[in-house]
Amino acid sequence: MKLRRRVALGILAGMGAAALATRSYRMATRSGSARGVHLVGNVFPAMQHLARIAQAQDNGELHVSFKLTSEFESEVEHAFSSGGESAFDAAAVSMSEFTDLYGRSQIAPMTDLVDKHGARFGLEERMLVRVDGEVMALAFMQNTQNLYYRGDLLERYGLDVPRTYGQMVQVARRLRKEEPDLQYPIAQGYGKGFDVAIDFANVFSSLGGRYFEPGSAEPAFNDAYGVEAIAQMRSLMPYMTPNALASNADDVMNQLQQGRAALGVLWASRAARMDDPLASRVVGRIHFAAAPAVHSGGPSAAHLWWDGFVMPRNAGPGREQTFLVLMAMLSEQAVRSGNDLAIWVRSCYRPGRFGRGVALAEAAGAPEWPGEPFYGLLHNELGRVLPDALSGQRSPEEVLNEAARAFRATAQQKGYLREGSA
Repeated sequence: MKLRRRVALGILAGMGAAALATRSYRMATRSGSARGVHLVGNVFPAMQHLARIAQAQDNGELHVSFKLTSEFESEVEHAFSSGGESAFDAAAVSMSEFTDLYGRSQIAPMTDLVDKHGARFGLEERMLVRVDGEVMALAFMQNTQNLYYRGDLLERYGLDVPRTYGQMVQVARRLRKEEPDLQYPIAQGYGKGFDVAIDFANVFSSLGGRYFEPGSAEPAFNDAYGVEAIAQMRSLMPYMTPNALASNADDVMNQLQQGRAALGVLWASRAARMDDPLASRVVGRIHFAAAPAVHSGGPSAAHLWWDGFVMPRNAGPGREQTFLVLMAMLSEQAVRSGNDLAIWVRSCYRPGRFGRGVALAEAAGAPEWPGEPFYGLLHNELGRVLPDALSGQRSPEEVLNEAARAFRATAQQKGYLREGSA
């Protein structure tokens, strides 16, 4: 599966897409096809911004709701796999969720709607996620993981921004010595499930590891690279909170905001929260760099992501009304009014202090997130067992081999591997 996202330059002119979308679906509701439009997504500033725009389109004739929840993955999985009509007409998903949903044939193409309305609303080719020529998602933001660090503290002690995991440990050791309040200077998301599997994938890729045998779904990650990736992750744990194996991205963000950590790898989409005076005690003191590589000269231990909207195959009637609401949310007006909340895909976006994350990761060699339709199955198995290796309850080899066996069984069941393959 190849995802094509061509970058187009230039700023579009004309009527604001939000106003045009509102007018368009008002015309649609007058035709007697009115129904509710129900959306779902994760909770972070950019999504909250889009949710406000979506809900503002509720005109009394068409009800629009946007559910924001930290449990959005399970909500989407349940709705999109339902035997009946999906509870949601569209969902905001990351590349990881997209790969899972596409691999299960649960996403409906939007090519017909893009052909009909795309030019009118100024859709750019860079926003269209195409698979085999069909538009399967509308990308609205880019994302990656960056190193967040206390610029004031590194300057105070003459420390360079760490570029490798070894240097990160050295900086943490010095800060613990010099700053009594920084007993645990590193914050990482090692919580069971999605977060720890993401961190493993980042480190494993930076080492040069290969998840699968070439041209196959046969697992190859349970090798020396996988063992070293776990060792590198464990090297940071003496400088992390004792609750590290229960920490997710929200916990990492909070530790940085409250000044309890000075270094942490976190999503670029959360950068603006560091300067929120209502939530942060370190306004203006958190700086951003590419996530460190594992070894000097290697690529950044991060991946390049996009987030986008998809529609379920089991959607009810009203695809067009849903698409028009999406057009309001993804308009130039929406990007401009929330410019600093995300690294938007639209070309009218202007990067500021919080918008350099993807460029930093690209320059440091971060690869795109794996696109194999079966990668999500592997990700789930790794997230389930990795904490046992990080806590020392079981050896890295034992944990990786278990993940490989479990993945192989599921991949055979799904038809990605032949029965009896070794």
